[in-house]
Amino acid sequence: MGQKRELTVEVAFTEADGACLARLVKDLVKLGAKTDKVRARARPRHINGPFALMHFTRRTHRRDRVARRDPANARARASTRALTPAPSLSKRVTRLDSQGEFKEWLKATQKGPRRTWHDPARHDWRTLSDFALAAVAKDAKLAEPLARRHLGWSRWVARRDAWRAWQKDQPRGEVPTKGPWSLVARTERHPGFSESYASLPSHLPGWARSAKQRPPRWCQGNGLEPIMLGVDCEMCETDVDKRALVGVSVVDTKGGVLLKTLVKPPGTILDLKTDITGLRMKDFKGVKTSLADVQEKLRRIVTPNTVLVGHGLVHDLRALRFDHAPVIDTAMLFSYKNLPRSTPGLADLCKRLLSSEMRANGGTHDSVEDARMALELAQWECAQAKPTAPLDPPEDKVDARDLCKLFVHRVLRGTLASDIEGMFAKANGTIGVEHACDVEAVHGKFLGPETPPDASRTTSCYVEFASVETCNAAFKSLRGAAGTDALGRPQKAVKMVVDDARAKKTARGHKPDVAKMTVAALREALQKRGLSAQAGAALKKPALVARLEAAMAEDDSDSDSDSDSDSDSDSDSSEASEAFSKLTVPKLREALEARGLDTSGLKAALVARLEGAAKKAATKRKEKETDGSAPRKAIAASRVVMVRKMAAHGGRAIGTADKTASDNVSGAKRKAGAAEEKKPRRNPRPSRRARLAAKGVYE
Repeated sequence: MGQKRELTVEVAFTEADGACLARLVKDLVKLGAKTDKVRARARPRHINGPFALMHFTRRTHRRDRVARRDPANARARASTRALTPAPSLSKRVTRLDSQGEFKEWLKATQKGPRRTWHDPARHDWRTLSDFALAAVAKDAKLAEPLARRHLGWSRWVARRDAWRAWQKDQPRGEVPTKGPWSLVARTERHPGFSESYASLPSHLPGWARSAKQRPPRWCQGNGLEPIMLGVDCEMCETDVDKRALVGVSVVDTKGGVLLKTLVKPPGTILDLKTDITGLRMKDFKGVKTSLADVQEKLRRIVTPNTVLVGHGLVHDLRALRFDHAPVIDTAMLFSYKNLPRSTPGLADLCKRLLSSEMRANGGTHDSVEDARMALELAQWECAQAKPTAPLDPPEDKVDARDLCKLFVHRVLRGTLASDIEGMFAKANGTIGVEHACDVEAVHGKFLGPETPPDASRTTSCYVEFASVETCNAAFKSLRGAAGTDALGRPQKAVKMVVDDARAKKTARGHKPDVAKMTVAALREALQKRGLSAQAGAALKKPALVARLEAAMAEDDSDSDSDSDSDSDSDSDSSEASEAFSKLTVPKLREALEARGLDTSGLKAALVARLEGAAKKAATKRKEKETDGSAPRKAIAASRVVMVRKMAAHGGRAIGTADKTASDNVSGAKRKAGAAEEKKPRRNPRPSRRARLAAKGVYE
């Protein structure tokens, strides 16, 4: 089924759509879908007039009686639930409009503990079907296209999984051992294939799929030879997408360029990554090609026997928002010895296997060159009699100037350079002497105060020291869990103490961009502040934005005047304690109830209670004034960042071993079939918490 036919699929759910329903309900809740407090179980006739609700109730009771008499037939009829809107019934129920729609619907329709199961995945498919059908019936313009897209994608995934199961049952004598189809099979056998390629979210808006996807076995049976095409993309960062597409190139095995174009990215460009792509803002003058145009061109180019080839191709497909199979990922065909998490670079593979230098003139990244080299690498591997064995890590040395630097990543944007330097201060927990004074500079983009704090995006930077010895000593002094990265370079997880005032801003969230929030998020934010998101009819987004901005401005003004209001309230309470006897009994009881005190008794008892409460408040106020002279110790906020050396042992760019390698024992020490007795430890190994505490990391 193509994506166009998905728009006409019947909105009817079965037991096999459980996972699809869970995703659909989550998306409906995000969109703020509208439903009714009724379960869409029956299929009422379209009866208008005062007897519509009574007719629906009688039909429901009649169906229940039939179900009790013939349970098997009732289950068969209920195995598929179709959409049957009841316009006359919808006028007699309450409409819910908020992000808590699913929670309210559960409270109104479910019983027992299911009323508090807010995760859709925990519910039965029938419950989720009722909610989805009610949402579609109430707001077909918003919810129905989304439901059709989810259903169509679910049906397509079921057919794709059936094709893959059929491919796995191919007789061993028919399985190709050479050529592109063998590389496709090796790519699909890689441990990371399912997580990378099989989970592409092509059901989301803006995604596209190739028209007809078939497994290699089908192509072999129909006599279709594989057609390999190399693909590579250029990406940038915008305020909408962290990896937005700005350029794409597609080449064939003869070296011809089938597609090369710049793409206008959505939103505002934040970082063009000119040092990698070589692109500048002037290059986009007059560019009108959109992502949808590129997707349409790709759909015309690819066929069922087209094999897309690339190095780390999944990142290109995600940038293109294009789902296609079969594929060959050269990053999954090669690896380094004792470095299971590493991905060999395309330039290194071409230099060692093809004896070809990429970017010999020192130029920037060229998508056509990368697509061609990945294609040539796949062709070279096709011609080999056996799969290439794991390669020895390259012995390239790191530049001596970079050995004086430490690489810090997973840093929140807007972090101050002083906070990064403070990691090496003895006051913040380093071991040994002070190293903060040895930091010469901090190089990086998106650091504060030029960049406002942003808890949703991270950045990286380099910390430069005066010498290699000082850099190594500073890294050794850091407290944190030590390990290695994918290329065998030492790194640590370090707690970085940040500026308390800035941390509070980030924790509260510097004022979010209210105009970019969804309607459901706006309503939830208003409800948290105790404000109504409705006034007679449902408010539209501009009104909700204006209301929330006004509430945020009031919050800021209230926080600035807290101290003044506290002192005024204290003076007012002392004056009011003298005039308690002049108050009437109802006023006294209101004052006691506001303080959470007993309101029973005569007027004299009420006055005595209020005076006692006023005296206690005065004593507490004096204690606060006396304690206020002593400075309070501020609680420092901290965040975990990763600090890594620029080189492995001996100044190598890539290490020779990784801590996560499952077996570093050579074959000479371990004989095949010989069972070695494991000697018991003389001292028991400490727990993980004790080992982390010894390194200064506390969970």
